[in-house]
Amino acid sequence: MISVQDAFLKFKSKLELTKTESTDAQKRHNEVRSVIRQDFGIERDFLTGSYGRHTKTKPLKDIDIFFVLNESEVWRRNEPPVRTLDAFEKCLRNSYHNIDPNRRCITVEFDKVYQTEEDGGQVLSVDAVPAFSIEGGYVIPDRVLGEWVKTDPEIHAKQATEKNKELNSNWKPTVKMLKKWNAHAGKPIKPSFLIEVLAQDIIDPPYSTYADEIINFLSSAQARIYEDWPDPAGLGPPVSDQMDSQKRTNAKQILRDAEKIADRAMRAEDLGNTTEALSLWRQLFGPYFPIR
Repeated sequence: MISVQDAFLKFKSKLELTKTESTDAQKRHNEVRSVIRQDFGIERDFLTGSYGRHTKTKPLKDIDIFFVLNESEVWRRNEPPVRTLDAFEKCLRNSYHNIDPNRRCITVEFDKVYQTEEDGGQVLSVDAVPAFSIEGGYVIPDRVLGEWVKTDPEIHAKQATEKNKELNSNWKPTVKMLKKWNAHAGKPIKPSFLIEVLAQDIIDPPYSTYADEIINFLSSAQARIYEDWPDPAGLGPPVSDQMDSQKRTNAKQILRDAEKIADRAMRAEDLGNTTEALSLWRQLFGPYFPIR
């Protein structure tokens, strides 16, 4: 029988993208880049979001691309930002059928080249984010706020890399596990980037074990979910702005319930009941967590 420690290492491996998934993702995001470049003046484009920061969990779904518009497009800054989102949507609809306009991006959905049972039929999607470069960062359109909001995904990526290095390459795998728990629990914490922001503050050296750090996060986040969590780059709106009072209360309860399951798993392991421990960890994380 597999040990709990080995199960976590196997779980970590299962959350990594396969070569097939990586190839499919690269093909799709390069396609979208080419389509946008045909209709817009682009200074440069680059991958952002959890895919770009290497904190994306399985199954692979959305890939974020930042399209930095050049000086020929600067007139758009004088118009309502929704018009730039609408222009991106119109451009993409000329090439793709499955298009979904979202708050700060336009999403293109694709069938995956390779589906696994654990994917649950999820499709691969690419989020096209219009942006302008400004001093000290970027601005992107926000459909809800009706304005161009400041952000800097390159700072987010740098912070994630530095934190991961500080914790001997254990931070990013732990974040992926926490995101998998969040998805399995019905996404009580939104957006998933908020988990990264919480983990930046909660998980500190010295790093213990995956199990210990998961429990530590679940415990600490219960109280801290009520805090306002600003953009780590210090530019945009709070990352926690989707969490109203009711959602925070709901998240706290789900975090508490998850902590109880994790505690039971740890106690079972201490008593030598590996089968029960593995079953409880799978209850927490879902079918991606191995039990053999």
